Amino acid sequence: MQLQSPSGRLQLVLQRTSEEVFEPDSVSDAPLVRFIAYGTHQRVFGWVRLRADRLTDLLNAHEELFLVDVELETLANGMTGTVDEVLIRRADLVAVQASGPRGDEGLRQTTRTHPIAIQAGNYLIGGYLHVAPGADPLASAWDRPPMVPLTDAWIEYWADGERQHQSIGTIVVNRDAADWMRVVSDADLIDGQLRPTDGAGG
Repeated sequence: MQLQSPSGRLQLVLQRTSEEVFEPDSVSDAPLVRFIAYGTHQRVFGWVRLRADRLTDLLNAHEELFLVDVELETLANGMTGTVDEVLIRRADLVAVQASGPRGDEGLRQTTRTHPIAIQAGNYLIGGYLHVAPGADPLASAWDRPPMVPLTDAWIEYWADGERQHQSIGTIVVNRDAADWMRVVSDADLIDGQLRPTDGAGG
C-alpha cells in the first residue's frame, strides 16, 4: 500500500506473507506482488499492494524509499531478520523488483528489445531494454530518468560468499549505480556466459 509521505519520499507498507488478509475494498483492488529492493549491502523484501506497471514511474518520482514492516538479508553473511522500517535513498538502490501483472497492452508503444547486461558492485543483471525502433539502446538508457526497466530479466549476486542466481521477469535497474552497462548477445543472457564479480572478495 502506498501512503502519503514527505515530498520526495515514497512510502510503502509491506507484509511478510503472500497470504490474503482482510482489507477494505478501497485497497484490495490492487494486486499483491512480491517486492524486493536490492541495495549495495542488503536485500529488503516483502509483499505489497501495488500495480507493478507503475513501479518505474513511482521510483523515478521519489528520491527516497521508506519501507515499513520488511524482511532484510545482509549480503556479507547471508543473515536475515525483520525490521519495522527502513529508509533507502534511491541513489543507494541497485535495482527493485515487483512481480505482478503487466500493464495495459493498449497503452504500450512499439519498441525493439536489446539484450543488456549491467554490473553494479556485486550484482550482475541481464535483461531486455525496450527502446524506440532505430534508437541506440545505450544512448536511450542514458537519456531516461535513472530507474530503467528490463524485461525477461535475471539477477546474480554474492551472499555469504555464494553466487545466487534468480530469474525475475521484470526488474527496474538504477542506471546511475552501474559500474558498466553493455549491449550483449542473446546467448550471453540465455546461456549464462556472464558472471558477476565478487567485489567482497576483492
